Amino acid sequence: MPRDFAALLADTPCWGPHTQRIYDQVGIPAQDAALQSRDELIGLCEFIAAHDIRSYLEIGVWTGRVVTALHELFDFDLVAACDLGFVEQIGLPLRLPFGTRFLRADSHSDTFVEWRAELGHVDLVLIDGDHSYEGVRRDWEINRLFSHRFIAFHDITGVDPTCRGVKQLWDELPGDKMEIVRPHRELGLSYSRMGIGIVAAP
Repeated sequence: MPRDFAALLADTPCWGPHTQRIYDQVGIPAQDAALQSRDELIGLCEFIAAHDIRSYLEIGVWTGRVVTALHELFDFDLVAACDLGFVEQIGLPLRLPFGTRFLRADSHSDTFVEWRAELGHVDLVLIDGDHSYEGVRRDWEINRLFSHRFIAFHDITGVDPTCRGVKQLWDELPGDKMEIVRPHRELGLSYSRMGIGIVAAP
């Protein structure tokens, strides 16, 4: 029987009106929340369940809400995360699930490349860090070199001007691609301001 991910994620704070107000006022979503549309996060969970994802790497974790929620739901065999820890500089917590293999570093660095090699195969890599075209392309170029089943990108719609580099890269990528793009109901929108794109390994 399919799991009710909407109910299971009910206690996970996602990007809603309060987060949007903060973002509009100060230019950063300075809140301890999953920086995801709830319906698209549900869609990601449905994808993970359908494809029996057992290992997961998140690049750019903000306060750790997404990786924590996913690990609680799926109890991955391997859970890993990379982030510079910017949220701690603005007074927010960075919390990760017990057992997370965490690298506090730039995901474009030699340190990351060495660490990623040590991780070995990862079923799903979610890239949600540097949203500039050059930055997200660099994350793609590095991570596609290592064994994986899927690489996902957040913010592929490019509705927010700061995410247009992600959309540009997403539109350029060849191969077997799927999109999780749903109306952002919590903001009262009939369209997605974010979107998740997933590319299968060749």
